[in-house]
Amino acid sequence: MSPRRELPGSVTNAVRSLTALVVVSGVAVLLTWLQSDAVIRSWAKGNPSAQELLASGGMASLRDAAIVPKFVPLAVVSFVVFVALAVVLAAFLVDGHGWSRLVLTATCLFGALVAGLGLSHGLPAAFVVVSALFVVLCLALVFFLWRKDTSDYLRVH
Repeated sequence: MSPRRELPGSVTNAVRSLTALVVVSGVAVLLTWLQSDAVIRSWAKGNPSAQELLASGGMASLRDAAIVPKFVPLAVVSFVVFVALAVVLAAFLVDGHGWSRLVLTATCLFGALVAGLGLSHGLPAAFVVVSALFVVLCLALVFFLWRKDTSDYLRVH
């Protein structure tokens, strides 16, 4: 481990962007819980079996059906894994490990892809806003990760 030196602004801003991504992800989980019926309805639009259940037994019938994914537990588990990944990668980035920048960039690309799916599946407006914000924060994070001062910082460590 090399001697500690001051973090450049780009690394600090990258960590801030990553923290904001975690917060926005938490909001998405909360929305998934609060608007679970709307999420299930959006999912059911493209599923004839789900549409049939909805028409015959209503939302309660559809909510309890085995064919419906458990969106809230899935969102919670995904969030916990993302938080753990973010904390570990932020620590390695701050410590000067260049590979963490590559993994964070790949994570952002994957996250932006997933958020893009959120934009295109007819979810309620709150999810569209959260998805769009997530994409913007991913772009900001990648921008800060690949700035010259970040590269210089990672090269010295």
